[in-house]
Amino acid sequence: MELRPPRPRPTLSPIRIKILNMSSASYQSDKAWEEIQSDEGFKEFLCKDRLVDYLYQSRWFGGKSSRILQIIVGKSMPLYNGSHLYNMMILEVFFQESNAHNYFLPLALVALDSDISDAAKLAEVELAGKKYLLIDALYDQGFHQAMFKLLQQNQILKEGDNKVYFKAIGDLGLAKDFSSKLLNAEQSNSTIIINEFFYLKIFRRLFRDKNPDFELNEFLAEQKYFKNFPNLSGLIWWEPSPGFDISLGLMQEKLENEGDAWTWMLSEVESFFAEADTQELKPLLWSAIYPLKLKKLPLYLLQNPGQEFFKHIETLAKRTAEMHIALASNSRDRNFVVSNYNSDFTVWLKNRLIYQFDARYNLLNNKLPDLPEEAQILAKKVLSRKDQIINFILGFDEEKLRSFRIRIHGDYHLGQILKQGKDFYILDYEGEPESTIRDRKVKQSPLKDVAGLLRSFHYALHATQVKLGTENAKLRADQGKSLYQAISGVFLNTYFKEAFKNQLDIGYRKEITYLLHYFLLEKAIYELGYELNGRPDWAIIPLQGILEITDEIKKI
Repeated sequence: MELRPPRPRPTLSPIRIKILNMSSASYQSDKAWEEIQSDEGFKEFLCKDRLVDYLYQSRWFGGKSSRILQIIVGKSMPLYNGSHLYNMMILEVFFQESNAHNYFLPLALVALDSDISDAAKLAEVELAGKKYLLIDALYDQGFHQAMFKLLQQNQILKEGDNKVYFKAIGDLGLAKDFSSKLLNAEQSNSTIIINEFFYLKIFRRLFRDKNPDFELNEFLAEQKYFKNFPNLSGLIWWEPSPGFDISLGLMQEKLENEGDAWTWMLSEVESFFAEADTQELKPLLWSAIYPLKLKKLPLYLLQNPGQEFFKHIETLAKRTAEMHIALASNSRDRNFVVSNYNSDFTVWLKNRLIYQFDARYNLLNNKLPDLPEEAQILAKKVLSRKDQIINFILGFDEEKLRSFRIRIHGDYHLGQILKQGKDFYILDYEGEPESTIRDRKVKQSPLKDVAGLLRSFHYALHATQVKLGTENAKLRADQGKSLYQAISGVFLNTYFKEAFKNQLDIGYRKEITYLLHYFLLEKAIYELGYELNGRPDWAIIPLQGILEITDEIKKI
């Protein structure tokens, strides 16, 4: 069984999925490649004959559950690398069920016999008597090199009011040899390794606003306090007309690491269960959000998983607090200056979470007969607590909250953190994939990120228990609860200490408890939809989380 952190991924829609048949449609023209960039017949061929199927099969396409009504080329820009021409396009995709999306798709021509991934191929074309493959240029090394050169030279591509900016940050070097590789990972963007030293991330879905990953990396690169993120080396943005920018990509230095913190945590947890064997461990406290000093942990946890493990947790907590302190440090930029709670935020928060819970509640009802027996038992308990959950959501009262709201990571879990020796580095500031671009930029309590990480700890423990099977399940559940409380407690103790020391206002004790419960419940509800749609056998993990959180809320 593959153990992965919860991460939304679009499900393939039955609306229109088929294998691209390269011979089913082709394009012929007497014109050369350089002459057809603005040719309406070529655009019509792309938009009507090739792009619908190509988008549905692309892992980065976010509209797989909707029916495409129309595709148009919104903007385009030529890009040269020597004599090779590439056509960068912004596609506007209109759906029957949802709002339009914008996507970035650069095009290239290569020889028919080119050794290239099938995922890159759009069509066979015949231009000026010669046959070629039309491909997504992000699979072409020449296109990688062209973008890197433009970054090195701080160039601006212009065509009327239409501009694309390439901005270098620091020295990118002048290496004569160039190498690049497109990462073959399941993600919503495309990432290229350049010269084994840089990661160039190209955003596939575009927004008429700065991408949060672009914006937060730009901000963090300018501040001096927080350093545990990959060094920013370049930014690319498109200005289709005066007045607004579209984030196209960013480049960072490649950070040597031992893998992400999710993989590290799974290994540590599995070792913990193996060494604990049949040892009975009592839960430490009734609450998993009670701060604990490392030296106050029982001896059996200081031996397994050991003091070194908990010191790593303290370091992770310190880095998390430092990130939030940095994000709260600007008093001039309206996009980053701290905010207080108000009625507008409360209405937004309640509406958003009630809508999400209603959708998850209905989905859980519909999927109930298909769940494993144990998950069905938990699901019925969750369904029976509908009123309690709704009342808690609607009970959010901004007048009782005195802490600050700031820009946050927004999709913070162990998979977004790299481990390097005894330290940790935080990356991927794009925000929650299901949220709109505006929702991702809403200032929130930094405790929402903290709750995301606590849920990630919970997931790692329960995912490992699922992997280990049903034998001694009750014993491992008790062992896991004890470890979860210890991890969370040590993390919170260090995080609170660092926040208070640096005047990061996260609230008083009752407020912290209330907000942590609120955001833990929000995260578990979010996870439930992901598992029901993608991994129903794993729905037991967020279901268990919802029950544990609502049990704690009852006691308060």
